[in-house]
Amino acid sequence: MNTGFYTNPIYLRHDTGAHPENANRLRAIHEKLESEGLLEKFKLQSGRPATSQEIKMLHTEKLISALESASESGAGMLHTPDCVISAQTFNAALYAVGSVLDGALEVAERRLDNAFCAVRPPGHHAEYDAAMGFCFFNNIALAAEFLTREMGFQRVLIFDFDVHHGNGTQHFFERRADIFYVSMHQDPLTCFPGTGFSHERGSGVGTGFTLNVPVPPGMEDEEYLQTYYAQVQPKLIEYNPDFVLVSAGFDAHRDDPLASLNLTERTFRELTKELKLLAEQSAGGRMVSILEGGYDLNALSSSVHEHLMILQVGS
Repeated sequence: MNTGFYTNPIYLRHDTGAHPENANRLRAIHEKLESEGLLEKFKLQSGRPATSQEIKMLHTEKLISALESASESGAGMLHTPDCVISAQTFNAALYAVGSVLDGALEVAERRLDNAFCAVRPPGHHAEYDAAMGFCFFNNIALAAEFLTREMGFQRVLIFDFDVHHGNGTQHFFERRADIFYVSMHQDPLTCFPGTGFSHERGSGVGTGFTLNVPVPPGMEDEEYLQTYYAQVQPKLIEYNPDFVLVSAGFDAHRDDPLASLNLTERTFRELTKELKLLAEQSAGGRMVSILEGGYDLNALSSSVHEHLMILQVGS
């Protein structure tokens, strides 16, 4: 497979100190892939910074300016103590969006079969006008908006397996039918951000095009996968997406410190197989995966390795 791997040294300069979402996450991924001889199998891409007009497809000028000013002034955080910033955070966030948009374009136009975007800061908690949960701009939501608005795709799937519900992504699209947001996450009564209940199904023409499948703390691989096959997979097949986007958070792993599921690399491998097969059957193989959470370095790097082996090799 011709798999793109998007990353850039700028992400290491988004300096969050001892925060769990720190530059060592990408270093661990890179070291694991390099030690396994996998990096050379990818089409390595450095991406580009997004323009303000691209970010304003979904976000406000006020949010863009606030992040730029806070980065330049040394404010240390934006909107919430969870959203730690440094002098290069604004630039890293621009590159994260630009790289994801580039990946979507390259796959849409078939110059790549699929792609993985190893970017930070992550994005699925970012709201229209607010940073939240380590996120500043919503990378995956902007990719979905680009694909529908600029590229003419009509049924874009966003599948989010981060252990935390992607509140920002849901809020952007819950009134639309051209983007189907599906999330499997830990029960919101027990986990940040406290959204993503099963009754949240969208509204208006978007009713039924939001699917939340919260699962209880402690769930292990077998039960999680059974839940996917019973409650999620039939809906994905019915939707018949013409492009598949994945919010690839690996913090549902049993070793992750920020949540309470007990999954292993097996689940991430199996989910990736199923999503790739769905993309091949309904979307001409078009699939772009974007890094979200994952905060135990060994669990994160091993899980990403399994995810990428499926994308690149298929087994």
